[in-house]
Amino acid sequence: MHIIDQHAHHNRIRSLDPAYKVGLALTVLLLCLVLNKPLVGVVAIGWMYLLALRLAGLNWRIFGQAVLVEGTFMILTTIGVVVSVSLTDPGNISPWTLRLGPFWLSSSPASLYQGTTLVTRALGAASAMNFLALTTPLVDMLELFRRWHLPLILVDIMVIIYRFIFVLLESLHTMYVAQESRLGYNTSYWRTMNSAALLGSRLFIDAFQRSRRLQIALESRGYEGGDLQILPSPYKSDSRIVWLGLVIATNLWLVWLIA
Repeated sequence: MHIIDQHAHHNRIRSLDPAYKVGLALTVLLLCLVLNKPLVGVVAIGWMYLLALRLAGLNWRIFGQAVLVEGTFMILTTIGVVVSVSLTDPGNISPWTLRLGPFWLSSSPASLYQGTTLVTRALGAASAMNFLALTTPLVDMLELFRRWHLPLILVDIMVIIYRFIFVLLESLHTMYVAQESRLGYNTSYWRTMNSAALLGSRLFIDAFQRSRRLQIALESRGYEGGDLQILPSPYKSDSRIVWLGLVIATNLWLVWLIA
């Protein structure tokens, strides 16, 4: 999360109005979902990768690692779509079969195509969200939500949750180091499980206590809900982003027609 924030605050289009970046990302995401062909998702990934490098000036490894991790997870989750497991011989139902002990693994070109489509569509949509997350900090998104007149209480909840992610991660690390220095995870399996249970229970108590202190602090300053003020940065408008979005949308549509 710290790495994402660091890149979101320090890139070439940091000062660009977040409405442009959100519009571009949502356009690519929706097209990946609507145009259900594998090549569309692949081209979308290429566009987002190119924009992240050339337009935003991000490190190629950061964006690539994010797509690689997400792609690995998506491939693992779609194995069940591509491969069927049974205890009996599928016979002529599936053209591809393999026997492993008492189990029969089977697949078909249609299943493989369906799995490939799911992975590429999901990765294309995820790459659009990666571009948005790595170029737009939360404070810009919150300001955009206020301009769109989202309920202020929802915006405040987003701020508090996002803040508590880092607070609880820091508490988790501190507790884990304290336990590990007392051999809480290095003696036996049951000792490790006991230490993990203690860590979880203590972290829950710590989160509850921190939330109570935060509530008291807000109430003491007259907070009544829906009015947490965040100072936004000055934004720039650039109509070229709109034309770029139209070019990408047209390109993805043409790929869908040709593929």
